[in-house]
Amino acid sequence: MRQLLCVTAVAAAMLLAACNKSESDNAATPAARPDANVAAPVPDVGKLSNVQTTATGYGASPGEAVADAMKLAILQVNGAAVQSASVSVKYGLDVSLNQDSASLRGNAFAEAVTQRSGGVIQNFKLVEMKEPGVIAGKQYKATIEAQIAKFQTSADLQKIKLVIGQIRFDSPNLPMGDRSVPSAEVAATLRQRISDALVQTGRFAVLDRELSPDIQGELDMISSGQAPSAELAKLSQAASADLVWSGRVSNLAYNRHARQLKTSDRELVSYSGGWALTEKLVNVATRQVMASDSLRGTAPSTEATTLGRGVDGGKVLEDMSTDLVNQVVTSVLRRTFPVTVVSRDGTNVVLSQGGQALKEGTRYAMVTMGAEMKDPQTGQSLGRVEAPCCELVVERVTPNLSYGRLENVRSNLEQLPVGGLQLRNELKDAIVTKAQSTEDSRAVTAQPTETQTATPAAVSARAVQVRPVAAPARPVESPGKSDDKW
Repeated sequence: MRQLLCVTAVAAAMLLAACNKSESDNAATPAARPDANVAAPVPDVGKLSNVQTTATGYGASPGEAVADAMKLAILQVNGAAVQSASVSVKYGLDVSLNQDSASLRGNAFAEAVTQRSGGVIQNFKLVEMKEPGVIAGKQYKATIEAQIAKFQTSADLQKIKLVIGQIRFDSPNLPMGDRSVPSAEVAATLRQRISDALVQTGRFAVLDRELSPDIQGELDMISSGQAPSAELAKLSQAASADLVWSGRVSNLAYNRHARQLKTSDRELVSYSGGWALTEKLVNVATRQVMASDSLRGTAPSTEATTLGRGVDGGKVLEDMSTDLVNQVVTSVLRRTFPVTVVSRDGTNVVLSQGGQALKEGTRYAMVTMGAEMKDPQTGQSLGRVEAPCCELVVERVTPNLSYGRLENVRSNLEQLPVGGLQLRNELKDAIVTKAQSTEDSRAVTAQPTETQTATPAAVSARAVQVRPVAAPARPVESPGKSDDKW
């Protein structure tokens, strides 16, 4: 019996040691992580690739027929990008001249074609050569197969291609406080800022129509033969626009108003101004005006004074320009790609756009999308029914996404379809910060209300207490009674 107990104790000790070892091994070995590459992708700028093609050419000799077939193969793949009188010289197609049918079929000739064409023509193969007696016209007919270098454009060009057109002004100079600014200078700045903002939305392929000397220099280097011949496929690849945006500024000014006082030699000076712009979005293919709108904004006015204080015209112009750019970008996006909620966790949401489409700390109105309405006469869609549902406070903006929280929710958001919660206009005078919102909420929960802390007698006494009204400060100088009202 004693021996049996000893054997049992030893077995239990060995089993316990094995369990402890297994647990320690599991703790030391980290959990397997799935293979996932979260690194940022390489920028897509397009690339050169090879396209398999078959072409047939004609000529007075076998070599001329093959040269004609190679030229046709290049044109089939790259089209007008390489059409020129010197295409044969550029790609070395004359390598086939003075060659008989047997040599044209050899591997040595295929290697010569690849070398002389600079890699534009690869895997050359002569499929068929017909003698002049077989066909009418007394010409050789050559059929070839080859891989031709072609420039593949970037995937971004699958987006709507947009050009920012000219911004026109009604006047050559713009008054900005105590100075004047050339309207051409302001137009160039506004155009660049609108282009930058729309690029950052990630919704458009914004095309540049101002060909810089640097770009032209690179294209000239390719066309002159200094670059490999395959690079010629990059020529004539400039994309055409789908939409063109243009604007006309009828007003952009911050005017100085001065009035001479009759009782002294001083002036009453004040400043006020704003901006007004009409915009349109035109479909290039059909010339249809897809959208047209009028936008406007104002700059803070100054009170009339005789102190001779000036204003910072540059700062005022910067503020008005920022307001103009923001309204233009919002208007374009609203017409083409409304900002929608792509993910929601309770009241925390992720929105479909970032960059300059949204501003951190700003409050926006949100709507839910309902049934689609159609015109009973034309049958065309009139859009979907919109219902105000809540407000959005943007907390963080990234290049492609924005993050925020919903407040004052008045609708059931659980059964909404994808894209059913969309952003609308910015709520003015409602700019908040996350820190301010947190501090306000703590203050509300931490501080008791007046009715909770004050006694009824104290509240009654405070209610009948009247504070004396302070007398208004005497101005430095005011107009006499004989002066007209300012």
